[in-house]
Amino acid sequence: MTHTQPVAGEPDRLHVLDVLRGIALLGMFLVHFSDFASGGSAADKGYQSLVTLLFEERFWAMFAMLFGAGFAIQLRRADARGRSFVPLYLRRIAALAVIGFAAHAFFGFNVLLGYAAWGLPLIVVRRWSVRALVLTTVVSAASFFIYFDARAAYAIRTRGEQAFRAERQSTAAANAAFREANKKAQDATDYRSVVAARLQHMRWFYAQPFSFLPVNNLTLFLLGLIGLRLGLFDNPERHRRLIATIALYGAASWAVSTWVFPILPAIKQGPMLRMFMLNQLLYGFSLVREMWLAFTYIGIVLLLVAYNRNWVGRLAAFGWTGRMALTNYLIQIALIDLTFSKYALGLSVTPLVGIVMALALFVADALFSRWWLARFRYGPFEWLWRSVTYAQWQPWRVAAPTPAVREELVAIG
Repeated sequence: MTHTQPVAGEPDRLHVLDVLRGIALLGMFLVHFSDFASGGSAADKGYQSLVTLLFEERFWAMFAMLFGAGFAIQLRRADARGRSFVPLYLRRIAALAVIGFAAHAFFGFNVLLGYAAWGLPLIVVRRWSVRALVLTTVVSAASFFIYFDARAAYAIRTRGEQAFRAERQSTAAANAAFREANKKAQDATDYRSVVAARLQHMRWFYAQPFSFLPVNNLTLFLLGLIGLRLGLFDNPERHRRLIATIALYGAASWAVSTWVFPILPAIKQGPMLRMFMLNQLLYGFSLVREMWLAFTYIGIVLLLVAYNRNWVGRLAAFGWTGRMALTNYLIQIALIDLTFSKYALGLSVTPLVGIVMALALFVADALFSRWWLARFRYGPFEWLWRSVTYAQWQPWRVAAPTPAVREELVAIG
C-alpha cells in the first residue's frame, strides 16, 4: 500500500493553530482544577463562578474546532501529494480511539474517544462544498432537538402524552441515580474498583443522546473544517471583517444564552409536542449557545496575528504547548487524577489554590515542551500517533545542523 508521507520538518505548519491549541489547553487546565476544587471563601466561590461564566465548555469547544481544522490540513497535504488519504486517516482515528479509551477507563476523561468516534464522518463530507458544510453544521447543531421532537412525536402518537411524560421522568430519575452511585464508586480507594466504575460509566455515557448525536463534537469539527477552507487560519489578514463578525456573534450568543434565555418565560401550556417545539424555537433551537464564546477567543488571536504576524512569536509559550497538545493533555489528566482521586493522593484544595496549581502546571508544560522540541521533532505521544498513522516509525530526534549551517547561525547571531 502506498502511504502519504509526512512533510520533513513541516514547513507548511500553521503555527497559529499551535498557539490556539495551547490557549485551549490552558483554559481546560483552569476548568479541570476548578471542577476538582471545593470549599473556600467568598473569593473562591467568585472565582468558580468566573470559570463557569467564561471558561467552562468554551476551551473544550475551541479544542474540538481545532481538531476539525487539523483534519482539513491533513486532507490538503494528502491531496497535494496525490496519495490515498482514507487508509492513513483511519489508522490515525483508530490510534486515537485506543488512547481515548485508556484516557476514559484509567483517568476518567472522555474527550478523546468521542473525538475518534465523530472524526469518522469527516471522511464522508471531506469533499463537500462550503455551502453544503454550513448546512450540515446547522442540522448537526440542532440534531438533539430534531431527535427529541421525532422521538416525542412517535411516543405521544403511539402511547399518549401521559405515558411519554412518565417515561421521561423515569429516565431522568434513573440517570440521576446512576450518576450518583457511579460517582461514589469512582471515589473508591481501590484502583481496580475505580476502573470498574469508570468502565460502567463509559457504557452509560456513550449510550446517551449527547454522545451518539452529532450535536457537539461533529458540529465543532465542521466549524473548524469550514474555517480552514475559508482561509481564516492561513490568511487572517485577508479575512479581518469575517473574523470580527464571527467573534462578535460568539460574544452576542454567549451574552444572550447567559442573561436573556434565563429570564424568558417558558411555554408550559398546550399540547406537549407543540410546547416542546415552541420552547426550542424560543431558545434558539441550539444555534445560540454559551460555548460560542470560543469564536470570540479564536477571533481575538486571529485578529492579533492579522494585525502583526509577530504575535505568533509573542505567544510562543502557547505554541510550544500546542505543538505537544496530545502529550500535554494526557499529562494533565493523569496528574489531576493522581492528585485528587482517593485511590492516590486524594488532595482537597480550594478553587484559588486550584488556579495556582493549574497555572504552575501549564508553565511547567510550556517549559518542558520547549526543552523537548529543541531535541525531538514531536512530543512522545505525537510521535507514536504519527508512526501509527503513517504505518512506519517516524524520525525522532531533531537533526543536528551541518557545520555550514552552524557557521551561518553564528554569523546571524
